[in-house]
Amino acid sequence: MKHTKVQHSRLHRKPALLLFVSALAFACGSAYAQTTGYTGIYGGGPLYKHVASNISEIENSGFTEVIVWSVEVNSAGDLNLNGEFPLTSGGSYVGNNTWPSFAADLVTMKQGTPKRITLSIGSSNVGDFQDIKALVNSQGTGSGSILYKDFQALKAALPSVDAIDFDDENSYDSASTVAFAVMLGNLGYHVTISPYTNASYWTSVVSQINSQKPGTVDGVHLQAYSGGAGNSPCSGWNFGSVPVYPGVWDSDDTPPQAQSAMSGWHSQCGITGGFLWLYDDIVGKTYNGGNETAAYASAINAGVGGGTTTTGVYGIYSDGTAFTTGGLDGNGYAYSANLLGTSQTWNGDTFSFGAANTANAWSGGTINLSQGQYSELSMLATGLNGSQAAQTFMVNYTDGTSTVINQSMSDWFSPQSYPGEASAITMSYRDTSSGGTDNRTFYLYGYAFPIDSTKSVKSVVLPNNRNVAVLSYALSNPTINAVPVSLASSFNRIAIYNDGATFSSSGGVDNVGDAYSSQLLGSSLEFNDVLYHFGSANSANDVSASGQTLALPAGQFSGVQLLAAAVNGSQASQNFVVTYTDGTQSSFTQSISDWFNPQSYAGELQAAKLAYRDTYSGGRDSRTFYLYNYAFHLNNAKTVQSIQLPNNSNVQIMAMTLVQ
Repeated sequence: MKHTKVQHSRLHRKPALLLFVSALAFACGSAYAQTTGYTGIYGGGPLYKHVASNISEIENSGFTEVIVWSVEVNSAGDLNLNGEFPLTSGGSYVGNNTWPSFAADLVTMKQGTPKRITLSIGSSNVGDFQDIKALVNSQGTGSGSILYKDFQALKAALPSVDAIDFDDENSYDSASTVAFAVMLGNLGYHVTISPYTNASYWTSVVSQINSQKPGTVDGVHLQAYSGGAGNSPCSGWNFGSVPVYPGVWDSDDTPPQAQSAMSGWHSQCGITGGFLWLYDDIVGKTYNGGNETAAYASAINAGVGGGTTTTGVYGIYSDGTAFTTGGLDGNGYAYSANLLGTSQTWNGDTFSFGAANTANAWSGGTINLSQGQYSELSMLATGLNGSQAAQTFMVNYTDGTSTVINQSMSDWFSPQSYPGEASAITMSYRDTSSGGTDNRTFYLYGYAFPIDSTKSVKSVVLPNNRNVAVLSYALSNPTINAVPVSLASSFNRIAIYNDGATFSSSGGVDNVGDAYSSQLLGSSLEFNDVLYHFGSANSANDVSASGQTLALPAGQFSGVQLLAAAVNGSQASQNFVVTYTDGTQSSFTQSISDWFNPQSYAGELQAAKLAYRDTYSGGRDSRTFYLYNYAFHLNNAKTVQSIQLPNNSNVQIMAMTLVQ
């Protein structure tokens, strides 16, 4: 048996293996929503008793799923958490009578790293699923049944709850379990199961549920502790396309042991998630001078995140700790955990760090990202042993495409203020391998890379350079204040026509009789949270570059963004120069793909993918054409004045905006 519950008292569960985070806790801000894998933590009273420190601890933990344990179902169909928190009565939500802040606390947790809230039903020594069986047999699962009314009321009162977890350890009635799960699926819930034994029963049940309501069961929380201590997600627990997330217990395993177990399973059969039992055991506790909950989250995240393809670096140490790992730079120096803390906020995102004195930074290899659609990938990172110029990062999307980013990175002792680089954290010393300190000033830098928000991210490939270290990342969709740049007075070419319009065979965007379709582009385009407006169709609506200088709206901005394309072949290494009112300048070199033949140049995103282009005869060329987005970082301490375009008429600028 596994989850043992004692009524009206502290929860008990018996898990087995756990592992510690040897890489870093790339958990952050709005960033850690996963669609292919979750790292979860089960918890009871500390999750609903409205203790602010508990909610904050979970919010910033690095776990991506919170599993609230355990919902009881009585013979009348009423729901209750742990015999002390009535949730529903007679088909109505009554939870506000006991813990009125529960709904808001769930929302707060979800604003941090957790992106999924799951309520778990059952345990080893109660009859919840026997009661469910009796209710299903007597009332069914239609809209008039008490189970339907209860979970419909729960859905309305707790809209942040995404899934219901089945922890049936003694009933094992297939027909009622399948009917109940399908009912939940129809109400908008996902379903997970939490088995420790009876694999054939559970594989059959999951198959039946998903055949009736496809996609309802989207995860398996496999107990690999206590009664399930011999379980492995790699053997005997095959649910086809439904992923298996093994669990470990803090009472049996330290964070390092937890990471070791997860890494082993990840290497053997590619698990993408896991979980920890039990938050109640570790709430508010510390581990190696840091937060213990965050340490376990870091461990599990690192274990399931593809650590075999990423080099773990021991980059953060507690002050006074002697070490022989080489530290962050390989020469016996490391960041101070006492100065960094467990997390830092930069550029609107919260970044969590791996536990001190472990492999808590990444250098080289591939980081598996939390899948989802985001417009920005941010990193806290640094160059080492000297500044590292022109480093290449590659963001891979689930559709097989990529965005390439080039970024120069300052040495942690010597900031160079490279474009796109900010001194995110300034520290008055670093730790040495002898346990001492180097009392000079050191930096951790922030980088915000625009990525394609129309696609789901998969991974990021780091530079193949031991002298580049990443300590944390964030994926986000920041709100952007944009100031459009009017190009009307500079339009010198007609690049956009209405479908069916005829024009000169020496006209159009390419001067050989081809143009963008106004019907496909529309009058405006929103990309990565920035709205761009196009000029009117059939009239001058494009700037063909010829080295001209365009005035910019005066103000202090963090970036200038363009919608542009090359024609008559891709145009490499085009130079743009922004001049500030103090006479200084920022120069940018950008390669630009041909509108028909994307090259995925560094700094280039596909803003629009169009099914055809218009031809001068009023017809169509029904191939695929593109319009690209480019973003250049500005010095936001200075006021912009103008931008000089490349001296190349094959570079077409369709829209421009300044962002703050």
